[in-house]
Amino acid sequence: MTDLLLFQLRRVLRSWEYLFFTVVLPALFTIFFTKVFGGQVGSGTEYQDYARTYMVSMMAYGGLGAALGATIRLSFDRASGWLRQLRVLPVPGREVVVVDIVVGMLLVLPSVVVVALVGRFVNDVRLGPGTWVELVGALWLGSAAFVALGMLLGLALEQKAAGAAMGIVSTVLAALGGLWIPVEVFPAGFRVVSELTPSYWYAGLGRGVVGDGGLVLPVLVLAGFALVFACGALAVGARRPLHAVAG
Repeated sequence: MTDLLLFQLRRVLRSWEYLFFTVVLPALFTIFFTKVFGGQVGSGTEYQDYARTYMVSMMAYGGLGAALGATIRLSFDRASGWLRQLRVLPVPGREVVVVDIVVGMLLVLPSVVVVALVGRFVNDVRLGPGTWVELVGALWLGSAAFVALGMLLGLALEQKAAGAAMGIVSTVLAALGGLWIPVEVFPAGFRVVSELTPSYWYAGLGRGVVGDGGLVLPVLVLAGFALVFACGALAVGARRPLHAVAG
């Protein structure tokens, strides 16, 4: 399994689209919006609060996109014949799925870590060493919900539909979850909708770590979303097993 895992990691890391949209773009957003809008809130405590909050949002945005992009590839691998090729190798179908889950989780880390580094060294966000580690770890583990969602979409959809779905789903989740614009400026009705999205609770998990909210509720809600998405992926996988739909 190690060889397959390393191969799959190399495949994704060679993609400039992955590097740009899940690592570079969230980091650029963090710099741009903090410098443009953060400078208008003043200095000192006000700036720190804004820079910290927006950094957490962009860490969540990058983690969400990386998790979806890494796991929705199942539909592309099926269309390209890669999954069919794996059938002639001594690689069980279950191992292929496990590797994709591990790849999805691992590929979240670069995005989350890079945005955290930008927040610290470019935007001067100040947190204790333990809080930095806890923040990165919480958002990494919380991304499991979006890995499960990516698996569900990758198993359920064909290649063209999956590519469109990834763009639409990630955009909707980022917008409604308050990752681009603070939920506080939403109309009351939109705030209710926002709280129904996993992205809202994902960012809430990070904010809870840095002291801008509680941790228990975001953890429970994200675990619920992860369970629902994972059960959906298992149900679709049972109906459309990898070896039956490959190629």
